[in-house]
Amino acid sequence: MPSYISKPQSSQVSAIYPGNSIALVNDASTDTGITKTLQLAIGPVPGNSTATLSIYNSTNQQATGNWAATETLYGSSASSPTYEPLNGCIIPAGATLPYNLSGGWICFTFSPAPTNGSLIVSR
Repeated sequence: MPSYISKPQSSQVSAIYPGNSIALVNDASTDTGITKTLQLAIGPVPGNSTATLSIYNSTNQQATGNWAATETLYGSSASSPTYEPLNGCIIPAGATLPYNLSGGWICFTFSPAPTNGSLIVSR
């Protein structure tokens, strides 16, 4: 899986909806050097203001969730978003964390980059 896209094009934008799972790190032994994952939107559901994500980290490094209210598509005159750490969204290696959000965009960071395992977000 690619790492964070600094100027995403509309064809590269991912969103997660109820019933979906997205591997942000598919296999860290082959997806090497990822310290910031691909960003994804929390897809809206009419009549539901919050979303519960299940974040499964089977990598050998701790993952930290980061959030931004909006994302900037390539060609936009707006400045790049600032992703801020999500309070309480730290997923130890080998653990799963349920986390509630109300919209926006998320990505995850590692320090250092994992060398095995996966990071999967489900909704």
